[in-house]
Amino acid sequence: MWCFKKFVFLCLWMGWGTVCPAAFFPELSGRVISEGRGVEGVAVTDGYTVVRTDARGRYRLPGNTAAEFVYITLPAGYEVPLQDEVPCFFRRINKAAKKQKFDFYLQKSGRNDDRHVVVVAADPQVYFDEELPALQKIADDMQSWVAGKYGEIPVYGMVAGDVIGDIQRNPGCFGAVKHILYHTQIPFFYAAGNHDLDRGGRSNERSRTMYAAHFGPAYYSFNRGRVHYIVLDGVFALGKDYLYTGYLAERQLEWLEQDLALVPEGSPVVVLTHIPTYSREARSGNYAKERTSQVINNRAHLYDLLKSYRVQILSGHTHYHENYVIADNLYEHVHASLCGLFWQAPWCGDGTPIGYTVYEMDGDSISWYFKPVGDDRSYQFRAYAAGENDLKPEALTVNVWNYDPSWKIYWYEDGERMGEMERYTGIDPVIDSYVVSHRKSFKYDYIGAEPTEHLFFAIPRSAGAAIRVEATDRFGNVYSGTPRKVEEWLNDQSVR
Repeated sequence: MWCFKKFVFLCLWMGWGTVCPAAFFPELSGRVISEGRGVEGVAVTDGYTVVRTDARGRYRLPGNTAAEFVYITLPAGYEVPLQDEVPCFFRRINKAAKKQKFDFYLQKSGRNDDRHVVVVAADPQVYFDEELPALQKIADDMQSWVAGKYGEIPVYGMVAGDVIGDIQRNPGCFGAVKHILYHTQIPFFYAAGNHDLDRGGRSNERSRTMYAAHFGPAYYSFNRGRVHYIVLDGVFALGKDYLYTGYLAERQLEWLEQDLALVPEGSPVVVLTHIPTYSREARSGNYAKERTSQVINNRAHLYDLLKSYRVQILSGHTHYHENYVIADNLYEHVHASLCGLFWQAPWCGDGTPIGYTVYEMDGDSISWYFKPVGDDRSYQFRAYAAGENDLKPEALTVNVWNYDPSWKIYWYEDGERMGEMERYTGIDPVIDSYVVSHRKSFKYDYIGAEPTEHLFFAIPRSAGAAIRVEATDRFGNVYSGTPRKVEEWLNDQSVR
């Protein structure tokens, strides 16, 4: 009796209170095995604690009653195991069992993945079954492009959240989207978006039941070649219908701290999250105007954890395309929505065509380009003749959707280079015209063209001159095109 009282006193003194038994929850254990042998050095976690396998592939994790999964960081050089059409790197914990063992079996890859490719898309956001054929066309484009261009190079995919549009109205879209992307023969990893969360859960922690049933843990990591990939859950549900904010919970930051401790400093790290960490307002210094639902609000602490690495952040959520050079080691790509203007138009609100971004990894080097669906990668901007833009009626205007400050946008008049075009904020004429003429047929009356910061203009000297635009990206790739009328662009849609 005295021993029990002493035990209770110790629990209270250490602040364990009613959760004290969790500290003595039976350990989780198992092995990571390939070809009958243990794999050493693989990170294993329950989402709270990270450990590494020993020389025989064994691991032990201290029990945590709040943990739902045991999962591994898939090591480089091994195939991505698939189950139920998604990567299977996790096991669900049976909370009714007192002793649990989870083994993970890996198959060595026959290909060196130091050089590999990642296809990234954001916000498929399928609301209705009748939108699935349009998604199928996009998937067919992905599969055809990858097979024709990359051959035997390993290719992986990532979806930056909002897999579906309405979890209450049509939760079956989870399975349908998974099925379509699975048949690209590209293994896709997923992040959770705000539309993917259960509505009305009593807390943030209880808002991922449906998502977890399809995809497993909402935050995790994996390795391909020399690149360490991290998928974060940056959506914090407020427990009131669909309301949410952008936020990384402390338990996730603690997990990330342990995860990164196993990654050599200076390594390339790719972070996938639905809600962006940065914004146009932040870029211009108007931090007070940032919407808390549009950015990860405690991003400074994320940046601090990532400061020793060369980081590419991949996000979505806003439905427009934007690139941010946040620091010398930190670049964020905000991906335009795969659904365009909510499947009502072949462009997003900023005029970006429906498409996806392709990242080419070669050792420590990373390069990328935007791939419009139905078009070649050479289609990187849309130029409008003078008189086609109401905001700049005398000017030649250009929308360069994948622009960042390293790009150079030049214009030529009658073969003579006239200099760089000037960037401005405005509305893309094609999507603006399309919305005006099709609004009555839209399912949603609140959608439309939105301002973008990747527009450029120049005023020609002569109305009858021959004009050409040339854009050079940060990797030295040169793209060329001539301006056209809005009507011509409207009649040349890649995706309908």
